[in-house]
Amino acid sequence: MSVADPAGRPESLLSSEQQKRSWAMPASVWRWRVAGVASVILYLAQDALDLRWEWLAQRQASDGYKYATGLGLLSYMGWQWWLFYARLRRRNLRRVLYWHQRTGSLVPLLFYVHSVEIGYGYLAVLSWLFLANMLIGAASPLGVRINNRYYAASWGTLHVLLAAATVILALFHAYIAVYYK
Repeated sequence: MSVADPAGRPESLLSSEQQKRSWAMPASVWRWRVAGVASVILYLAQDALDLRWEWLAQRQASDGYKYATGLGLLSYMGWQWWLFYARLRRRNLRRVLYWHQRTGSLVPLLFYVHSVEIGYGYLAVLSWLFLANMLIGAASPLGVRINNRYYAASWGTLHVLLAAATVILALFHAYIAVYYK
C-alpha cells in the first residue's frame, strides 16, 4: 500500500514540493494516536499507583458485568480483525483502515471498563499484550510516515502476531472464566 497525502492522493501523483511536505500528518490523526498512547500511560499509572474508581471496581466484581464487558472486548477484537479481511478482499481498505486506527486508540478505555488492574499470571501477559499492541499500532509506518520497507514489514508482522496472540489468550481467558464459574 502506497503512502497518500491527507486528501488521499497517492504520493506518486504529488509534486516534488508536496512530497517533501507529505510526511506532515493532519493534527486529527496525531490527536488519535496521542490520545491512545496517553490513555495507555494513564491506565498503567493508575494500576501502579493503585488508584481505583471504586464504583467501577465494584461493578467489575460482578460476574454478569465481567461477562458483558468481556464479550464487548472480544467483539471489539473481532471488529479490529476486519482490516485483515478487507486487505484480503482488497475492498474498502482506506475506510476500514481509517476506522481501525481511530477505534484502536480506544483500547485502554475499553480495557479499563473491563478491568481496573493488569492481573497476575497469564492475565498479566494478556493485559500487556493487549496494551502493547495498541502502542505498536500507534507506530504504524503509515502513521509516522516511515517509508522503509524493512520497518513496514517488521512492524506489520509484529502487530499481527501480537494481535493473534492476544486473541488466543483472550479466548483461553474466556474459557477459563466461564468453565470455573
